[in-house]
Amino acid sequence: MRISTVVKWIGAAALAATLAGCGGDKKDQPGTPTAEAAIGGTISLDAAVKDKAGKTPLLMIIASSSSDPKQPAVIVKRVSEASFPYSYKLTAEDITLVGTTFAGNMYVSARIDPAGMVGPPQPGTLEGVYAKNPVPVGSANIDIVINKAY
Repeated sequence: MRISTVVKWIGAAALAATLAGCGGDKKDQPGTPTAEAAIGGTISLDAAVKDKAGKTPLLMIIASSSSDPKQPAVIVKRVSEASFPYSYKLTAEDITLVGTTFAGNMYVSARIDPAGMVGPPQPGTLEGVYAKNPVPVGSANIDIVINKAY
């Protein structure tokens, strides 16, 4: 066998081993960045608050660059008459705070507010926060359980 043929086979085997180690199960892990500038996942209701959500809840998916609830959110995506589990995707097109960018790390939460208001929770508000906040923009499988009632 010629040396050049052996080198090609070794190179092909090394490339195959390298590709096998790339990605793999990582894309299914929560918070793993993707190539797309988005944050996505599923929102579900905990059984303890399910009856409090109402028949046609207004779901708000919130992304903020700060954990301080007094700071304005970069994105507040409103979904009327949401059904659960609800698959969501936030992108730069969803920005609601003029002059901000959808980049870096974001604190992601979901809320059902009877008045449809963002800000401090009022009586009747249901809320869930992603447990491993903040997450980098580009993350997938950022699943949120709405489990807190005010």
